[in-house]
Parts: sequence; C-alpha cells; structure tokens
Amino acid sequence: MTATTIHRLRGLAAVALLAFAPPALAGDDRGSAEEAQAMVARAIAHYDEVGADAAIARFNNDPAPDFLDRDLYVFVYGLGDAIVAHAVDSSLLGRTFASFIDVDGKRFGDEMRATASADGAWVDYKWMNPATGEVEQKSSWLVLHDGHLFGVGVYKP
Repeated sequence: MTATTIHRLRGLAAVALLAFAPPALAGDDRGSAEEAQAMVARAIAHYDEVGADAAIARFNNDPAPDFLDRDLYVFVYGLGDAIVAHAVDSSLLGRTFASFIDVDGKRFGDEMRATASADGAWVDYKWMNPATGEVEQKSSWLVLHDGHLFGVGVYKP
C-alpha cells in the first residue's frame, strides 16, 4: 500500500466515524444559552398558570420534554432558600444555597442567591453533567420570580 492510499483510508475512516457517531460525540446533545433562558421562561409561565404546588410537582415528577431536555433541566429554590424542584436529581431537594460548593471550592449557591434577579443573571461553576457523567464547566441562567429562584444551566465543552 502506498502512503497516499493509507492517507485516503484514514480520511475515509474518520469520515465514517463522524457520520455514525452518536450525538454526544457529534456535539449536538448540548443545550444552548438561549434554550436555557427559554426553559426558565416556560417554567415561570407554567408556575404562573398552574400555581406553585402543581408546577413544582411537574418539575420534580414529570419534567420531560418541557423542563428536561438533553442536558438542560429546571431547578427551583423556594422561599426557605432550599431546593424545592430539581428535574434530574431528587436527592438535592431540601438542600440550601450555602450547601452548594463546586469541586474548586466555589460557593456557587451563595453566588446564585446574591446574583439572581427578576431580569435574570448568569452564574458559572462546575457541576456533574447528567448526560456525560463528568464534572464540567456550567453556566446557569437564574431568574427570581414570586420569591422563588428558577434556574437552568448549560454545560460548556
């Protein structure tokens, strides 16, 4: 085999791998910042439409596809500064802002409480991506509404 033939075969193999790669390898499985902001807006609209109890039950028990999509998911802190809804991990329910510290020691829960506003704000930290199982850089869009903090984050490659 000539060097040119080997080079062409390698190129064809690479194309084949990309063509048949699952979405996680192709990068299509990550939500965007705009999608995160839209999901928070949908969560708030749902909360306003059905009330706090029904909305929180939906976020916790039946979130897909409106409040859980790929690596995007809704979380809500309640009036007592504790998580009342988490579309992916119910073991986090009841945890307070102060209990959230990332792998680098960043107290991102406290930053969320201090930064969130009715107009919305972003907070960066590291968190486990449920789609990959890896700790990754994350940026969460946070909006204060009716005394609750609504959030959805995007994982950055």
